[in-house]
Amino acid sequence: ESRAVPVWIREAFPNLVNFSSSLQVYNVYMAGRQLCSKRYREFAILHQNLKREFANFTFPRLPGKWPFSLSEQQLDARRRGLEEYLEKVCSIRVIGESDIMQEFLSESDENYNGVSDVELRVALPDITTVTVRVKKNSTTDQVYQAVAAKVGMDSVTANYFALFEVINHSFVRKLAPNEFPHKLYVQNYTSAVPGTCLTIRKWLFTTEEEVLLNDNDLAVAYFFHQAVDDVKKGYIKAEEKSYQLQKLCEQRKMVM
Repeated sequence: ESRAVPVWIREAFPNLVNFSSSLQVYNVYMAGRQLCSKRYREFAILHQNLKREFANFTFPRLPGKWPFSLSEQQLDARRRGLEEYLEKVCSIRVIGESDIMQEFLSESDENYNGVSDVELRVALPDITTVTVRVKKNSTTDQVYQAVAAKVGMDSVTANYFALFEVINHSFVRKLAPNEFPHKLYVQNYTSAVPGTCLTIRKWLFTTEEEVLLNDNDLAVAYFFHQAVDDVKKGYIKAEEKSYQLQKLCEQRKMVM
């Protein structure tokens, strides 16, 4: 079974040229999410492991190894070749979801003198997204704190929101404090959710608590946009409030 898997590969250190190609590091993105950073030899090892595991599959050519320094043009050609290779093999579902590929897309321990940084894109209730740079092994709490700081959310308001995983558009799950959001990126890179599987949602259950935040413009905006989105997705029923909600949308120039 085949499927389209958008893949981007970028040089981690694009300003370094004319050095041994074995030192070149590539950041791997799938569906807009940075999953890992790899050296060329790790792609070569992946290629050999996949050929052994899927002997009946005709694999595309992997860009060849070159023992000397590469020019900027040669480095870019190699990058594009690796990008095309990964896109083709991951388009085959049984290969893309295999243990070999999943292990490759997880960050290896050898990279960059310790735990590497990754970029995580997180959806916000107002239908925008924010990108934060955190350590690969950052926990839910650490990622959430980074997002709150990026959007200018104060500590009081932050108590009323939380980080969730989006599952196939129809279900959201609140992440436990000690989970690792980057692992979800790796596990969900082929999901139907465009761009990210992480989202910020409100985490309170009484109108009395919401009233306490009436003077907080950011909280009110997030409450409103989430309510509109929840109605559209059928999470909640507006019923007799639907006309009022429609009018509020018109005032804010939103489309329900």
